[in-house]
Amino acid sequence: MEPLTPAAIEPPANVLLVHPDHNEPDACEQLCHDSAETARLTVTFADETPEPPDPDDVDCKRGLLTIGNVLADSRAESSPDFGASVVTDSVTDPTDLGAIGVAVSRFCKHWSEADEDIAVCFDSLDALLRHTSTEEVFQFAHVLTNRLANVGAYAHFHFDPTRHEDRVVSTFGAIFDEVVADDDTDESLPEATDEEVADLLAEWDADASADLEPAADSEATDEEIARTLGR
Repeated sequence: MEPLTPAAIEPPANVLLVHPDHNEPDACEQLCHDSAETARLTVTFADETPEPPDPDDVDCKRGLLTIGNVLADSRAESSPDFGASVVTDSVTDPTDLGAIGVAVSRFCKHWSEADEDIAVCFDSLDALLRHTSTEEVFQFAHVLTNRLANVGAYAHFHFDPTRHEDRVVSTFGAIFDEVVADDDTDESLPEATDEEVADLLAEWDADASADLEPAADSEATDEEIARTLGR
């Protein structure tokens, strides 16, 4: 698996950004494809929640989705105003992958209907893996990247390759358009063989994984995402 640099990637694309979990790579900001015409969604977990920007200080739409924030702001609307400059939402249960997928999809739906270019930063898959099985997170990433591709989003997902077996890293990398590594990650990531990846998928129930691939001309609805990822 040969990682690329952000400059080598043409948006839209789904990108796996690999780096040690304790680092905040410069590549993250570059992959956000930030401009006045880009609506930008940041997905974080409760222990890493950024402060929402002042609406007067942003020149594009900004979305903040917090996962696992049990003490969510009581002022938050149950139905976010997606037409606002700064939109906040939360999913309190980090194990509810269906709810997380639907929450991201709602941003995509409203912004794409408003003809916004969309950038998504998901920080991180490792945070999900602390709460949910590797198989379920893989299925979640597979479904969500298809949804993001359908709306032409430029998305990247943070992932620490040092925490996982080579075959797990390779299997996750296979569902993304490209893999980007920061300067602290080896130029050539460990790569499992096709047979090792196939064996891992078999362990994760190959029949269920196969069902995650939508038809080329279809777009997953919120209900389909919730049903596929529901447990």
